[in-house]
Amino acid sequence: MSIKPSAEHDQDNPHSALQPRNKALTIDQGLALTILSCTQEAVVITDAGGTIITANAAFSRITGYSIDEISGKNMRVLQSGVHSTDFYDAMWDGIRANGYWQGEVWNKRQGGELYPALVTISSVHSENGQLTHYVGSSADLTMLKASERELEHRAHHDDLTGLPNRRFLSSRLDSVLAGSGSNQAMGAVIFVDLDRFKLVNDSLGHGAGDEVLVWAADRLRSCVRASDMVARFGGDEFVVVCENANRASAIILADRILGQLSQPYILSDGQQVCLGASAGISLFPEDGSDSTSLIQYADAALYHAKAAGKGTYRFFSTGLTQAANTRLSVDLHLRRALERDEFVLHYQPLVSIPEGRVTGFEALIRWKTANNNFVLPGEFIPVAEETGLIVPLGEWVLRTACRDMKWLLANGAQISTMAVNVSAQQLHHAGFVDVLGRILKECDLNPACLEFEITEGTLMGQGKAPVTLLDAIKALGVRLAVDDFGTGYSSLSYLQKLPIDKLKIDRSFVAELEAGGATQAIAAAIIGLATTLNLEVIAEGVESGYQMDFLVKHGCREAQGFYFGAATPIASLRSLPGLKWGKNSECWHYCGDPSGTPKPFPALSLQ
Repeated sequence: MSIKPSAEHDQDNPHSALQPRNKALTIDQGLALTILSCTQEAVVITDAGGTIITANAAFSRITGYSIDEISGKNMRVLQSGVHSTDFYDAMWDGIRANGYWQGEVWNKRQGGELYPALVTISSVHSENGQLTHYVGSSADLTMLKASERELEHRAHHDDLTGLPNRRFLSSRLDSVLAGSGSNQAMGAVIFVDLDRFKLVNDSLGHGAGDEVLVWAADRLRSCVRASDMVARFGGDEFVVVCENANRASAIILADRILGQLSQPYILSDGQQVCLGASAGISLFPEDGSDSTSLIQYADAALYHAKAAGKGTYRFFSTGLTQAANTRLSVDLHLRRALERDEFVLHYQPLVSIPEGRVTGFEALIRWKTANNNFVLPGEFIPVAEETGLIVPLGEWVLRTACRDMKWLLANGAQISTMAVNVSAQQLHHAGFVDVLGRILKECDLNPACLEFEITEGTLMGQGKAPVTLLDAIKALGVRLAVDDFGTGYSSLSYLQKLPIDKLKIDRSFVAELEAGGATQAIAAAIIGLATTLNLEVIAEGVESGYQMDFLVKHGCREAQGFYFGAATPIASLRSLPGLKWGKNSECWHYCGDPSGTPKPFPALSLQ
């Protein structure tokens, strides 16, 4: 049974009515203090003059002041000095007008460190409306601001190199152009590309490629002024924006950049990589007044620098835009040609000179367009290599050549070799050996009939094919020949380690044989080297009896060139002089496929 005071007792004792109220107030104050001590936001209470009365633990943690230290001090102790008097005047005007104010404020910790905070200040009034206190709460924004800066940086910078990215480049260049337009200042955009970088990725792996890119970025930074900008445009491409630069100073900078980027790169595993670089330059306001055009023009100039032999630079000129458009057009038509089966192979005879007999053929690709015009390899192979289309195109060449070789043999052609050119991109492409094995099996061709012609630069230059890869090809039974031999800088000690079967004397030496002098000595030396290393030797580009006689005299027994016959479609080989046919030759009728049924173009990935 509960006992409850009577009303009369309450009326007789005025303090009894206040006891529950005081108890509730005590409970509310205790709860409030508990809540304040637990909240992660700093809370401070001041009197009407801004003198601090108390604060919670979060306030002490954020500002560095203990409650005892801060009590009795004015809130001005937290001012950072960042904000003007007008800022604080506006803040207090807002509090007086609305009863509160909220905004970002730079405050100062006890140790002097400045930090950003989201602050809310509310005024407290008595029942009669008199201002008695202020209550301030604040959240430390240091971590949030750091995260925002990180996100902002990552949105505008390359993760690998730390350089500004393409988006930041365009924005910065537009700002530079806007400023230069008002004061008629000049400047330059230099588009830089690392030469042979893809071979590093393909042969040494993407980790090695990333190391090279980081090194290259550091070297580019060291080449420019603090006011210049270096950005990573994508892949192995970089763009440098130079303010207050004319043509002469752009040349000086381009030379410095190319010199730095051509120095050897020492990787973390101790390997040394030697690359070069090429550059294209556009000038403003001479060539353009917007970032998109200037970058595009510098890229067009870069393309011509690479076409000139790499390791150099070229300035943009109005004629280059047409060349760039032509390149894009060729790229587009190449992709369509792959889909429409517009490529054909022509075969140039390989001849045994002493016997005057055709021993095999070199497969040479031709592009037969929809209107029956032929496009020569020199016009489309460089674009195919640049865009990566050389890989599916090369696979088609390999499959078609093997198929045709099988057909020729089945029809009695007394030949032993089908030579196929293999590009560096093909050779380094993942799964190349597996593709080769599959094609040989599909065509049921004896691997010894297939000979890969690989350029000297691919075998022994920068980004050279690993011996293990060549060994894997040899393990299938395919023969290897060094194409264009004598045009590079071969290491004879390395040459001896390669599992090669033949050296091919470059046509440039053969063409100059009749001039005598050093060229004859070089050709004779190559033949002698092949003999010493127990390698076969063949000369390409033979066009005269004199050249043939010289080669035979010095021990070269095999050749090819217009003197013996130009490359021709397979359907025209029946009447080729020097090509012997066996007992099956009576059934000659080429219909485009050894089975007699046309095969569709293999499915290709054009990504």
